[in-house]
Formats: sequence, structure tokens, C-alpha cells
Amino acid sequence: MTGNPVFLTEGISTGYGRHVVSKHLSLSVEKGSRTSLVGPNGSGKSTTLKTMARLIEPLAGAVYLNGQDINRQPTRHVARQMAILPQVHEVPAELTVLELVEQGRFPHVGALGMLRRQDDDAIQEAIRLTRLEDFVHRSIDTLSGGERQRAWMALALAQQTEILLLDEPTTFLDVGHQLDLLELVSNLNRDRGVTIVMVLHDLNHAARFSDRMIAMSGGEIVADGPPAEVLAPGLLRDYFGVEAAVMTDEKTGSPMCIPYAPIHSDQDDHE
Repeated sequence: MTGNPVFLTEGISTGYGRHVVSKHLSLSVEKGSRTSLVGPNGSGKSTTLKTMARLIEPLAGAVYLNGQDINRQPTRHVARQMAILPQVHEVPAELTVLELVEQGRFPHVGALGMLRRQDDDAIQEAIRLTRLEDFVHRSIDTLSGGERQRAWMALALAQQTEILLLDEPTTFLDVGHQLDLLELVSNLNRDRGVTIVMVLHDLNHAARFSDRMIAMSGGEIVADGPPAEVLAPGLLRDYFGVEAAVMTDEKTGSPMCIPYAPIHSDQDDHE
């Protein structure tokens, strides 16, 4: 920890309308860190990320981005600091991959809205990093789910921000492309100091590609720390409902869980 938080949530309550997902949630994210939010379905991890990303407003409390209330900052100013890869994407079907990725330069264009040389360079680099060179003139509606996910990742990368938020970024990707994307994210963190916050379902991916895991259940943080401390049989049993073994992956050195069986309520009743 550097003691320099880029995100700080103070007592936020999150939710949609009258449906409250979490209450009084406080956490900080340090500059240059890699943080994964994990938890069972409905635990509040994606809602928390959306609130941090300003996609939804907190019902109470405040989110601070680089020391300023994120909901009081101009959209363009926020977009220069932070990029978000959301879980659900909405875009005109006829838009091409290149046209989509170009949208990532919106926060940086001048008064006339014209792309400059540095914008073109950023767009081409994002396309190269996501291996979309052969798709630039394809319309979004002709792409597979995995190809669309990579196109949206390229849009986020084209913003060239110091913070990257990803909500289940491996959705629709086969295992090879999952690893490609997570390696890319780790390289951005290592080589450029990009702060990463992501929601992941795969606990082994979270443990391998994060410095810190925040486990949530019922809208509350139930564990927070290095993967080797968070990924434990007790947590998997109590909050994920599975019996599992946890060991160290000899190749990566990260903790790895092997689930064996679900825990049913009737089992608990007899223990």
C-alpha cells in the first residue's frame, strides 16, 4: 500500500430505487494496485463497482476519485482519469470496431472534436493490444460475443487512463482469451502503473491476477487482503457454499482452490 488512494468510498449505500444492495460500505483503493471484487451472485460486487464508476449514484455516502467527489466532477474530467468496461454494452449495431474504439478518445479531443495524431496512435495501440487488427472494419453486430468483448476492451484502453475498472471482463471469452485479457491487464499495471479494479467470478483468476481480493456477501465485505489470506476453505464454505481445498499453484505461486462439492442446507441442519 502506498497510502495514496485513488478511490475512497465513505459509508456508501448502493442499490436501485428502493432496493438496497449494501449499506455503509467503506473501502479505499491505492494507486497502482490490482484489486478484485469477488463473491457469490447477488453479493453486491458489481453494484459496488458501478457506484465507484459513477454508473449509478450512491443512495447515501460519497465516492471520491483522486480526492474529489466523483458525482460532482464533469463527465469529461472523470473520463480522463478512469475507464470502465461494463458488463452490459449498448451500441448502434451498424457501428464498426474502429468507430467504436475511436469513442475512447472523446475525453481528449479538442474544441472542434477532431482526432489528432496522438489520438490515432492511441486507437491503433488499443486495437493491437486486443488483437483486433483483422476486425476494424467489421460492424459490431457481426462479431461473436468474445470479439465484442475485446472491442469494448479496446475502447477502454484507447482512453489511456490511469485507472481501469472491469466488470466481469472475461464474460463470453474462451479460456485462452480470458488469460490473454488478464495478462494484458496485469501488464498495464506492471509497465504503466495503471490501477486495476475488477469484478471476477473465477476465484483462481482473481487470486492469480490481483494483489488484493475483497470478498463480498449480502452487500458486506467479509474478507479483504492478499489472495493468500482471503482464499481459504472457511470462506469458500461459509460464503460460496462449497467444500474446497486450497493449495499453492507451483507454477504461478498464487493460491488456487479446487471445489469438491456444494454444501446443501440439509447438510448444515445435521451438523
